[in-house]
Amino acid sequence: MPMDAWSESHIRALERARSAVMHVAAFDPQEKSLTLGTGVILDNYHVVTSGQIAGMGDEVTVRTPEGRKFSAECIAVDPLYFVSVLRVQGRLPVEPPALAPDSEIVVGRVVLAVGFALGVELTASAGIVSASDHTVYRPERFPVDGLIVTDAAVHPGNVGGPLIDLEGRIVGLNGLAWVQGLSLAVRFSVAARLANQIIEYGSATHPWLGFSGQPEVIDPTVVQALELPADRGVVVQTLNPDGPAARAGLETMDMVVRIDDRPAIHLGQLRQVLAAHRPGERVPVTVLRGGELLELGFPVEEIPKLNKSG
Repeated sequence: MPMDAWSESHIRALERARSAVMHVAAFDPQEKSLTLGTGVILDNYHVVTSGQIAGMGDEVTVRTPEGRKFSAECIAVDPLYFVSVLRVQGRLPVEPPALAPDSEIVVGRVVLAVGFALGVELTASAGIVSASDHTVYRPERFPVDGLIVTDAAVHPGNVGGPLIDLEGRIVGLNGLAWVQGLSLAVRFSVAARLANQIIEYGSATHPWLGFSGQPEVIDPTVVQALELPADRGVVVQTLNPDGPAARAGLETMDMVVRIDDRPAIHLGQLRQVLAAHRPGERVPVTVLRGGELLELGFPVEEIPKLNKSG
């Protein structure tokens, strides 16, 4: 595609997403410091951004690209993803943005990282999606799922801003510059789920599995003979005897083929399905064991030792 065509695509996408982008200024009264960054409208009363930009106790101001200002309060910083939820004083005068379905966030997709990289002017950098559903582990070995890896440059002021596709739809929430010129973004479906759970319940769900495993494809003849509901699954390799998987009745060498009526793909996806529920609930899982299908209830339990206070 000619360069001028790419440029027109970028401009149209940026214009479509423009109303969803908010400039964020957070003053820390204890440190006497001001942090400038970007946020994304969640609804008419809430903005999501990065915990690097705004934290609890900060004096926050959000501003539309047209310059209209609103005071805001940070009501929570998620302790795992470091996503901040801001409650705006007043009603934001725009509609929530259009979101790209997770199924369309594929490797090779062209994306733009949008934000106020210079603190004042709205900017954008282009790149492609290198991984669409990545998991990284924090130093405490806590898994952070649902991440997008892209080579779209993220500058300090872009953190907390939207990652958009060429239709102007929100794909992710820009996070950190990562390694070798790559950056991380949280899938916006994940960021929105975190924020909505925080708004409704005061905290988001961060489940653990209590087992390790690997995805495997099932032989087509076995799928046909057993009339399996899926042609792949996640095989349980090691099992924590005090974990939720053991309490559900899973055993080593079981293959989880479905969870909450969805195909089981990999460990991160299993956690993301569980995360849509609240602790104490049980989520149905279908397990292949010794040529037979079993229906079990998987308990949703919080990651042990995760500091919920953020």
